[in-house]
Amino acid sequence: MRIGLLGVGTVGQAVARALIERRDVLSRAAGAGLVLQRAAVRDLSRPRPLSREQLTTDPVQVARADDVDLVIELMGGEEPARGLIAAALERGKPVVTANKRVLAWHGPQLEQLAASKGVELRYEAAVGGGIPLIAPLTDDLAANRVLELRAIINGTCNYVLTRMAQGETLETALGKAQEAGYAEADPRDDIDGVDAADKLCVLVRLAFNATCTPGQLHRQGIRGLDPRDLAYGRELGYVLKLLAIARRGPGLGVEARVHPAFLPADHPLARVDGAQNAVHVVGDLCGPVMFSGLGAGGDATASAVLADVVHVARRLALGDPVPPPRDSGPDAPLIPMSEVKTRCYFRLSVDDVPGVFAQVTKVLATHEIGLASVIQREPGKLGSAEVVLFTYAAPESALAAAEAELSKLPSTRAVLARIRVEASK
Repeated sequence: MRIGLLGVGTVGQAVARALIERRDVLSRAAGAGLVLQRAAVRDLSRPRPLSREQLTTDPVQVARADDVDLVIELMGGEEPARGLIAAALERGKPVVTANKRVLAWHGPQLEQLAASKGVELRYEAAVGGGIPLIAPLTDDLAANRVLELRAIINGTCNYVLTRMAQGETLETALGKAQEAGYAEADPRDDIDGVDAADKLCVLVRLAFNATCTPGQLHRQGIRGLDPRDLAYGRELGYVLKLLAIARRGPGLGVEARVHPAFLPADHPLARVDGAQNAVHVVGDLCGPVMFSGLGAGGDATASAVLADVVHVARRLALGDPVPPPRDSGPDAPLIPMSEVKTRCYFRLSVDDVPGVFAQVTKVLATHEIGLASVIQREPGKLGSAEVVLFTYAAPESALAAAEAELSKLPSTRAVLARIRVEASK
C-alpha cells in the first residue's frame, strides 16, 4: 500500500518516522507492505525524515497521484484540508485524518462521499489523540444505547485548571502550558472551548446519532475563571474541569454542551490532571466505562493514525468490502440549552448589611431554585462580603434569570461567578 502524507508537522513527522522505522512491524500487522510514497510540506528547506524526491509543496499532487493508494491528512484547519480529503475520496482513495475541525463541520458529507466511492474515511486520531475511542464507540459498544458521555478532551485547559487548583492565575498557568509545549502561541481555540466543541460534535454523532455542527452547541471556555472559585469548590468537595457533555434527555432529544463544570471529587474524571484526556461513557448494558491517556502529542496521535492505516490495509489485503454506513435510526434533535437542567455555583460580592441573605434566597425561590449549601466569608476591608451558593438542579433559563436579578439587588456589588455543577453518576 502506497501512502501519501499531507502535512509533515509534529504529528506528520511522527507518522513518517514510524512508517520508516517500524515498516516491518506495521506491514506484518497490515498484511501488506506499507510504503510512504509521497508527502506534501509547506517548506522544502526544513529537515524531514524523507528524501527530497518524496516531497512536494503541492498537496493536490499527493491527493490525486496515481501512485498513491491511501491518503493521510494531517494539515489541520478547515481549508484546504476539506477539499483535499474530498479530492482523494473522489478518486477512490481511502483517507485517514486527525482533523477534528473538518469532521465537526463536514463529517457527514465526507462520509457520504466515501460510501458512494466504496472507500473508508477513518479518524481515530481526531478525538483523544492516542486514546482508542472512535473504534470502541462504533464497534465495542455497538450493543449499547449510550446514555451519557462526559469528557475532558482539551489537554491545554486541563493543564491550566490543574495548576489553577494549586492557586495560580489563569494567565500564569497558561504561560507555563505554553513553555511546556501544551499550548499554542495563540491559545484561543483551546481556552475558548472551540477545540473541545469540534471534538464533541464528532462524539455526539457517533454515540447519539445527533447531527450537529459546533455552531449549534452551547460553548463556554475557561477565560475569566478565578482560582478562588476552584478553592471554594474544593472546600465543598468539588473539582473544576472543562467538560464536553452529551446526555440523552426526554424522548429523542440530546443535550450537547461544552463549559467549565464542578465535578464531585470522587468522580473518575475529577482525578484526570495535567495534559491528560479522558472520556467517561455510560451505556445501558455496560454501565460506566472510562477511556483515558495522552490526548495530544506527535507520538500518541501517530499511534491512532497508524491504527487506522493498518485497518484499511488489512481489509484491502483480505479483499473485504467496505462496511456499509451504520443505520442508527432517525436523527436525535439537540435540546436547547435554555431547557437543560444543571446544578449551579454562584459567588457574590455583597454589602455587609442585615437582610442580604434573605434577598438572595428570595430571588432563588422566585425562580424555583433550591439551595443546597452556602459559604459566607467575613467582610473585607472595603465592607463587602463574599457569599458562595450551591444550588439544586434547575433549568438554565431559570439560573440565567436568577443571575441577572441577583446582580441588580441593592446589596449586591457583583455576581463574580456562575459555574455549572455536574452531579456524580
